[in-house]
Amino acid sequence: MRVLIAVILALIPVAAYAEDPAAGYWLTQNERSVIEVKECEQGLCGYVYWIIEGGMQKDSKNPDPGLRDEPMCGLPIFWGFEKETAGNWENGKIYKADDGDTYSANVEIQEDGTLKVSGYVGFSFLGKTQIWNRVGTGDYEACKI
Repeated sequence: MRVLIAVILALIPVAAYAEDPAAGYWLTQNERSVIEVKECEQGLCGYVYWIIEGGMQKDSKNPDPGLRDEPMCGLPIFWGFEKETAGNWENGKIYKADDGDTYSANVEIQEDGTLKVSGYVGFSFLGKTQIWNRVGTGDYEACKI
């Protein structure tokens, strides 16, 4: 019995720090990039991990002209999310590099295991939603900075 209790107690810290279900690698709805999602100092963050061949290589639409030559690879595209529940994050920001705009956003794991990413201006019901699919690191080669 003591051994069983010791095993259970040893596992508690691991369970307490288990990775959020939203963490991982996600193929965007248009299948042009893979985003690495992980918890960070700013809540939940997402970084460009892979870009389709011929895709946007520089942050050329950035509103700051000094950042327009920055590589897309590794670029943070979302941050600042507050955890509501495991797999459900709200009140974050998402950067749409195609137009250089930043929007408010929410992300949520769906029952089918996909990631629902909703960006909006003002009210969440006035936004646009994408569904991203989980992929493995071996499915796509990391882009090079």
